[in-house]
Amino acid sequence: MPDTITALGIGLQNVFSWPNVLIPVLGTVLAMTVSFLPGIGAASLAAVMVVLTLHWEPVQVLLLFGALTGGATFMGSVTAILFGIPGNAASSVTLLDGHPMAHAGRPRTALAAAATASALGSVFGVVVLILLLPAIRPLLLQIGPLERAALAVWGLATIIAVLNGRPLKAFAATGLGLLLAMVGSDPTTSQPRWTFGRFEISDGLAQGAMLLGFFTLSEVLSWRKCHDLKAVPRHAAPDDTTRGGVLGVLKERALVLRASLIGLLVGIIPGVGGTVAGFVAYGQTVQTARGDRSGFGKGDIRGVIGPEAAVDAKDGGSLLPVLALGVPGSEGGVFLLTVLAIHGFVPGSAMLGADLPFTFTLIFALLASNLLTSALGLALVPGLSRLTRLPIDRIALPVIVVGLVTVVQIDGLVSDLFVAVGFAALGYAFRRLDWPRVPFVIAFVLGPSLESNLALVCQLHAVDRLDLGSRPLAWVIIALTLLSVVWMVTRPRHGASEVQRASIADRGVTILLGCGVALFAGIALTGGRAYSGYALGVCFVTLGTFAALALAQAFAPSLAGGSGKERPFLPASHRLPLLLVAIAPGLTLLFGLPLACGGLVLFWMLPSLRQGNALRRLALVVAAALVTVVVVTLYLDRVAVLDLPAPIVPVLPA
Repeated sequence: MPDTITALGIGLQNVFSWPNVLIPVLGTVLAMTVSFLPGIGAASLAAVMVVLTLHWEPVQVLLLFGALTGGATFMGSVTAILFGIPGNAASSVTLLDGHPMAHAGRPRTALAAAATASALGSVFGVVVLILLLPAIRPLLLQIGPLERAALAVWGLATIIAVLNGRPLKAFAATGLGLLLAMVGSDPTTSQPRWTFGRFEISDGLAQGAMLLGFFTLSEVLSWRKCHDLKAVPRHAAPDDTTRGGVLGVLKERALVLRASLIGLLVGIIPGVGGTVAGFVAYGQTVQTARGDRSGFGKGDIRGVIGPEAAVDAKDGGSLLPVLALGVPGSEGGVFLLTVLAIHGFVPGSAMLGADLPFTFTLIFALLASNLLTSALGLALVPGLSRLTRLPIDRIALPVIVVGLVTVVQIDGLVSDLFVAVGFAALGYAFRRLDWPRVPFVIAFVLGPSLESNLALVCQLHAVDRLDLGSRPLAWVIIALTLLSVVWMVTRPRHGASEVQRASIADRGVTILLGCGVALFAGIALTGGRAYSGYALGVCFVTLGTFAALALAQAFAPSLAGGSGKERPFLPASHRLPLLLVAIAPGLTLLFGLPLACGGLVLFWMLPSLRQGNALRRLALVVAAALVTVVVVTLYLDRVAVLDLPAPIVPVLPA
C-alpha cells in the first residue's frame, strides 16, 4: 500500500508540475478541436501523434495520450447536441435527446448537463480504477499463454457480438485482420509467408503504416468540401441556463451513479467500446425512469445524463484490460497499446508494479483532460452554437502531406508508403460501405500475440508442461467467450442487417476481398512448413465467411432496386484525392519524397485556377509546391535525419 501511495504521488507530480502540465492542456485542446470536426475523429489524430512522439520522453507521451483519450469524447457530444451530427460513434446516443433539447430552445441546458455528467462519470471511472489496481496484481500471476490467448479470443468474440445486425461483416473483418497480421514470418519456424518475395515485409506489415493509412489517409479523401451545419434556433427557452443543466444532473445523482457503473463495467470487458456503454446506459435509464417516460427521444434531460456519464466512466474501465492484460477494447486502446510498446512499457505486472508511477501518470492525465474538456466545452457554447460552416477542406492537403512523411519516418522505409496506401484504400471502402472497422484493427493488433501464445500453449502441452485442467481462470474466460457467442446468435436483430440491403459496390468489395483471401489460401496450401495449422485455419475460415457473405448479398435485394437512390461509392469530390494518394508511393520511388509531396500539392491545388485570377492563383500554387519541397527536404535531413534510398530519377541534388 505505501508503494501505491508513493506511485500515486509521483503520478500527480508528473501531471501537474511545470511545464508538464502544458502537455495535457494542449493535448486536450487539440483533441477537442479534431473531435469537433465531423467525420475526422480522434483516431486520425492519434495515428499521427504516434509517429510525431517517437523521440519524446515516456512521461510526456503518457501525458499526451491520456489527454487525447479524455479530450475526444465530450466534443463529439457538442456537435451531436447542437447540429445533430455525432462527432464520434459514442456520442450518437446523446443525439437522441440532446438534439431535440437544442431545437426546443434549451441548448445550454443540454450542453451543461452533458458536461457535468461527463465530468462526474470520468471521476467515478478513475477512482474505481485506482481502487481496482491493487486487487488486480495477484490475478496477473495466474495469467500465462493460455489465458492470454483466451483473452484475445474473448475480445474478438465480444466485438463481433455487439455489432447488432452485422455479425457476418464483423466476422469477415476480424478474419481479414488476423490474416493480414500473419504476413511476414512464422513466429515458430521463422519461415516467410505471404511476403511475395519482398524482404521489406518479412517482419510483417508495419503497424504504424496501417494505422495512418486505415484511419488518417482514408478519412482525408472525403475532406474536399465544407460541412453546412443546421444551427439551433436563435430563440432560447426561458429556463435555458447553464445552471439549470448542472442542477439537473445533481438532482439525478442515482442515475449518474448507475450509468457510471454500467460504463465502467462495459469498459472493462475487452472489445467493447463507448457506443455500447452509451446505449446500454440509455436503455437502463429509460427502463428505470420514474414518472412520465414519453419524453425520451424528444428532449428528456435524463436521456443526456445517463449516456454521458457512462461513456466517460468507460474510459477508466477500458484502461484496465490495456494496462493489465495488453488487450485493447477500442480504437483508442489500440493506439495506446502501440505507444506503450514503442516506449518500452509491457502491459501486465510491470505496469502495475515497477512502472506503477507511469500508470498513474496516464490515469491522472486522462482525468485532468476530461475535466478540462467539460469546462472548456461550457465556455465555448455561445460561439459554437452560431457556427454554420466547417471548412475542413482547407486542412485536408496538409494532413495528407504530414501523413505521407510520417509513414516514411516510422522505419525509414519508402515501401511503407505502399502499405499505408493499401490500407487507406481498404479503410476508405470500409467507411463508404459501413463495414465495421474496429474488429479489423483489433484483430490486426492482437493477431501476433494470439498466434504466438497459441503456439506456446501447444508446445507446453506437447511436453506435459501445461495441464489444461488446472487453469480455472482460462476456463472462466472460455465460458465468457461462449456466452458472447450464444448471446450473438440468440438475441433479436434490430434494424436492417448487412444483407437485407446490399449495394453493387458492397457486393463488389466483398467479392474482391474474398478473391484476395482465396489467393492467400492457395499460397498457403502450397507453401509447406511456413504455414501452420493456425494460419491455414484462419485463412479458410475467413474464406468461408466471405463466401457466405457474398452468397447472402447475392440473394438480397439490391439497394438500387428499392425506393431510395444508391449512394455513389466514389463521389466526384473524392476522385482527385484518391488518385493523388494512390500514385504518391510511385512518385516517391521515381523522384524522392520531397518532390512527390510537392507534386501532390501542385496537382491538388490546380483546380483552383478556375476561380478568379488564374495567373495569380497559378503563382500561389507553384509557390506552395516549392515551399512544400523545401520544408519536407529540411525536415527529412535536419529533424528526422533519415537516409532514404536515392530516387530512380534524381532531380534534387544529393
